[in-house]
Amino acid sequence: MTNSYATLLEAPNYSVVEAAVYLHLKPEEIRRWIHGEVIQASPQGLSFQNILELHILKGLRKQTRLPMQRIRRALQVYGETEKTAHPLLDRRLETDGASLFLHDGNDYWNLNRSGQMDFPQILAAYLQRIHRLDDGQIVYFPFIASEDANEPKSIQMTPAVAFGRPVLARTGVSADVIVGRFRARETITDLAEEYGVPPAMIEDCVRLELPQKHAA
Repeated sequence: MTNSYATLLEAPNYSVVEAAVYLHLKPEEIRRWIHGEVIQASPQGLSFQNILELHILKGLRKQTRLPMQRIRRALQVYGETEKTAHPLLDRRLETDGASLFLHDGNDYWNLNRSGQMDFPQILAAYLQRIHRLDDGQIVYFPFIASEDANEPKSIQMTPAVAFGRPVLARTGVSADVIVGRFRARETITDLAEEYGVPPAMIEDCVRLELPQKHAA
């Protein structure tokens, strides 16, 4: 990973309100997680790394019901040996819905029960929305309508394209542009034909972006 890309990953490009729209969270939830020091964010705004952390943390809280106190304690234990500003993005971290684990080879270290080894279940539906490319770049596919493994990856975000804002997957076309044209009364069908994508992808752009336009 180049220094310039690492800088893009950490740039405070997102407001709490924007993050809430992209992640289907309440702004107060995000603020609470930041102020609770589970996620380290700049006062100037949230970074792309923070967006990914919030995505994972939401999975831990919403899907597994893992208590925040247990998550915070596990990250404290993690920090005793592992030095990183974004522990939730460590690909070795997994959960069984009751504890957090550090996956090392064939072994699993339970961060909530000192010294215990165990085997967790993976947060597959959430982790599969984060693609790490061979060149070190990261592509994030936010959930649109549902939060399960079958949700299409219609929209993607990566800090090297459109300043990390949502774009139509595999095209680089800003979701904001799509929504602007839709609001100007261009049809879903016409937009899909022009960009060479299924109409459902255009619909997902509208679903993701319109709530933000109304909140602005």
